[in-house]
Amino acid sequence: MQYQYNWDIVVKFIVYICRVHQNCKAKLTNLNIMKQLLIILSAALFLFVLPLDLKSQEFEVAPVRLNFNIAPGESQVQSVTIKNHANRKQTFSLRMQDYLIQRDGSMERLPAGSTQSSISNWVNLNPSFVELQPNESANIQVNIQAPTENYSAKWGILSFTTAEEQTAFTADMDFQTGISLSGRIDIFLFYNPATGDPGRVEIGNLQENHRANSEDRVFTVNIDNPGERIVNCKVFLIASDLETGEEYKFRTVDVVSYPQTARVVELSLPQTLPTGRYALAAILDYPGSTSLKGAQIIINVD
Repeated sequence: MQYQYNWDIVVKFIVYICRVHQNCKAKLTNLNIMKQLLIILSAALFLFVLPLDLKSQEFEVAPVRLNFNIAPGESQVQSVTIKNHANRKQTFSLRMQDYLIQRDGSMERLPAGSTQSSISNWVNLNPSFVELQPNESANIQVNIQAPTENYSAKWGILSFTTAEEQTAFTADMDFQTGISLSGRIDIFLFYNPATGDPGRVEIGNLQENHRANSEDRVFTVNIDNPGERIVNCKVFLIASDLETGEEYKFRTVDVVSYPQTARVVELSLPQTLPTGRYALAAILDYPGSTSLKGAQIIINVD
């Protein structure tokens, strides 16, 4: 079992111990101070070394991303596993939510069925309510029924919630397993029709975003999806020295591009780039694209 501690309190506590210790060194004959130190050390063992059950890992869900790819009129079933890591019986309920991605990449949660892109009405969960003993696991069947003549991508959130929910936890889409310390895990459902629009994403408007609090130079670029498919994109910077022709490729950023949406993506240019004049290009790559797309500007590195 894993544990979580408030390290800010721990650090302050250690500082206090050190101060008391200094007093003890100055007054070794003062038995009251020595007793105080022993009491504090005992409290430290109780508070910071003994397990904190209230902070323990509660449950996990895997995978945290389901991709459905069927033709309109067809159905598809995928399985999700939930496991109870608590030392007590827990009851879990499942519910759907909608969400939209804003231009800055932030996510807005919305009630199920409230958006045109909602997958909620297509989903059937079996079961939608589960009770698990300690260390027990269960499989949830997630069935998607795609209506006929509907060639638009759909998406949504499936939330696994305990009866003791306190705060929200959203699993990173890059992880394979969601771990909860609070009471809720969200997994993401995506539907792309197997036929229809192959998907298209555009890139443009590369410019520098001057930030005083950033060690690296930061650039932004627009990612636009005019199509009807969810597209998993990779975006990265390439700097070409205009004098020597040497190229430098930098960290790739993974971006999920949603239909009929525009997104601003931030890209960092490390300070390690040698002095010179460069053609800086933001490159876009995604499955199904016949060639790389890019936007370019000229920059100076002093």
